[in-house]
Amino acid sequence: MKRATSVILCIAVLALSGCSAPAAGAPTPSRASNPASAPAPATTPNVVDGLPANCDVLFSGQKSFVSPDGSLVLNPAWKSGPGTSRPVASGYGTYDPTLAGMLSTDPGMICDWAPPAGPSTTFLTTQLRHVDAATQQAALARLQELGWSCSSEYGGQWCLTNDSHTGVSIGESQFLGKGIWLASDWNNAGPENYTPRLLTILFG
Repeated sequence: MKRATSVILCIAVLALSGCSAPAAGAPTPSRASNPASAPAPATTPNVVDGLPANCDVLFSGQKSFVSPDGSLVLNPAWKSGPGTSRPVASGYGTYDPTLAGMLSTDPGMICDWAPPAGPSTTFLTTQLRHVDAATQQAALARLQELGWSCSSEYGGQWCLTNDSHTGVSIGESQFLGKGIWLASDWNNAGPENYTPRLLTILFG
């Protein structure tokens, strides 16, 4: 009897308060019914196989250093665009045909600094690639044969030559060590400490 009285009182309270019980079988929100969040956009890695992914990564923040007056741009279409031929004699990071032959067989990444409109006597080319021990020894032997000045830097050998007796600054810089070959040649371009700056970017 007490149980029946309690039920009657409960019904009366619900009626007076204006409350209503949820309809049977009504769906209730759940976390599972929330829409899935959109996947994060894929990003291009800055490093591929231990080296910068591309020239833009290597030279990030270095534009004013390489070309203070802004006359040179990185990889202009006329110089580095798809389908552009690259002659072995002058298209790699050296003027020496023997070194150029080695570099052209496994080019790696080639970065051209040149005027945006077309060919000029002012340009700078830098090539970065992996190098095996045999190729490194062959390249160093050739640099010694050429009589370049070389020194031990960053755990490798840095060899440099520069000729400006004709009034035109022409030079080359070759670094071989730590499994990479960093080759640069220039004509009327190239700031001082160019190679050391790149080696700092690569190795810290």
